[in-house]
Amino acid sequence: MTAIGIISLDNYDDIIDRMDDKYVSALNTLITTMISDWANDNHIFYKRINSERYFFVAKEADVDRMKEHQFVLLKQVKEAEINSEFVLTLSMGIAYGDAEIEKIGEIAQNNLDLAQARGGDQVVVKDTDPNAKPQFFGGNTDGTIRRTRTRSRAMSLALKKIFLENQKVFIMGHRFPDMDAVGAAFGIAGLAKLANREAYVLLNREEVNPDMTRCLSELDKYTELSEMVITEKEALQKIDHRSVLVMVDYHKPSLSISQTVYDAFEKIIIIDHHRRGDEFPNKPLLTYIETSASSASELVSEFIQFQTNRKIRLPKFVPTLLLAGIYVDTKSFAVRTTGKTFDMASFLKTQGADIALVQYLLSSDLDSYLSISRLVARSDYYRKDIVVSVADEREVYDGVTVAKTADTLLSLNGIHASFVITKQAGDVIGISARSSGTINVQTIMEALGGGGHFTNAATQIKGKTLDEVQQELFQELDKLERTKE
Repeated sequence: MTAIGIISLDNYDDIIDRMDDKYVSALNTLITTMISDWANDNHIFYKRINSERYFFVAKEADVDRMKEHQFVLLKQVKEAEINSEFVLTLSMGIAYGDAEIEKIGEIAQNNLDLAQARGGDQVVVKDTDPNAKPQFFGGNTDGTIRRTRTRSRAMSLALKKIFLENQKVFIMGHRFPDMDAVGAAFGIAGLAKLANREAYVLLNREEVNPDMTRCLSELDKYTELSEMVITEKEALQKIDHRSVLVMVDYHKPSLSISQTVYDAFEKIIIIDHHRRGDEFPNKPLLTYIETSASSASELVSEFIQFQTNRKIRLPKFVPTLLLAGIYVDTKSFAVRTTGKTFDMASFLKTQGADIALVQYLLSSDLDSYLSISRLVARSDYYRKDIVVSVADEREVYDGVTVAKTADTLLSLNGIHASFVITKQAGDVIGISARSSGTINVQTIMEALGGGGHFTNAATQIKGKTLDEVQQELFQELDKLERTKE
C-alpha cells in the first residue's frame, strides 16, 4: 500500500530568528542532509517543499521499518549541533492504505496537525481505514512555545466574533472539575457577558471533589456568578439554534460533565492546554490548544487582557478563580511555568485577584492530609527514580487527593516520575501520573486509555483490580525501558 508522509520542523522560525545568515545556511544544509540520509536508509522518495517542510512517498513496508527503528530521525535532529540556544525538533504525519492518493495525503496532513497539536517532536501514523487508531512515536520533548501576543489577540477577537453571532454561550469543563476548569469556565462566562450575551456554566454538584465544594460555597456568595451555574436538565431546556458550547480544559467529548448536553450542540469551541488525543469533536468552530501553556486559566486570562480596560472589568471573584487555576496547574509556579504565566498572574492581580482567597480555596483539611500520608506510605520504587503507590483496595479516593499524592511523591529528592493507583468513585481504578520532564507520562497513560500532559496525566480503568492495573502500568514502564535501550 502507498504511504505519504509530511515532515515539518516545529520551531524553525524561533531558531533562525536571531541566527547569523551563514549559520542559517549551514543549518538548512545540515537538516537536508539528515533527512536525505534517513530517506535513503529507508528507500523512500522525498522532496523539500520549503525551509521547514518536506514530503515523502513510501510503501507500507517502509513505514513498518521506520516504526521498528522508532523513527530515529527524531533523535538525530534533536541531538544535532545547530549553534542555537534552542533544541530543534520535528514532527511527522504519515498515512497509508487502499484509499485514493488524495485521501491518503489529506489524512497525512491531519496526522501532522495532530502531532503538532500534541506538542511536536513526534510522529503520528494512521491507516486510512475509518476505524483505525493513530499510532504515536516520540513525544519526548515538552511542547514548543508557539503562542505569541498577536495570535492570542487574534483568538480573542475570533472568540468575541462567535459570541456576537450567537445569543447563548454555554461553558463546560471535564467531569470532576478542578480549579483550572472552573476558573477558565467563569473567565469565558465573563467574556460572554462583556459581549452582552447570556452565559451559563454547566456544573454537576454531585460530581465535585471536596476541594471544589469549598470553592462553590464561596461562589454562592456572588449572586451574579452563582446565577450562571446550571444543571444538565436546565441546559437542555435552554439550548437552541443560537447557542454555542465552549469546552474548557479538555477536548475529549467522553470527559464532558454531560455527554447529553455535548451531543445537543452543533457549534463547539475548544480551549485547552492538554496534548491532543485521537478522540476529538468533529469540525469545531474554533480550536485553541496550546500545550506550552501552564493551564486553561492562563489562556483565558490572555483573552480577557484584550477585552478589558480600566473601565471594563470582570467581577472581582473571576480573576481570583483564574489565578487559583494557574496556581493549581503550576503547583504554585513550580512546574510548566513560563514568562507568560507570570505575566498573566500579574495581570490578574491588577484585575483584583485576592491572593489570600486563593490560598483559602487551595488549602487542605486534616483528613485530606492524612489520606495523602497513607498513600505516600504505601509507595515503592519501580526503579531508583520512579515510584509507584498502590492504595488499599478497601479505600476509595477522590481525584484531588490522588493528584496531590502524586505531586508530593514527585517533590522527593531524586524522583523523576510518580504514579498513584487507587479505587475511585464509579467502580473504576484511577492512575494519577506526574513527571519532572524527563519522562513523558502522557504516552504511558494513553496506552492505558487515558491522556493528559507531558508531565501531568491520568487514566481511569473499569472492570479490573488494583493488582491488574499495577501490572499493566509495569508493562508500559518496561516497554519504556526497552525503548531507551
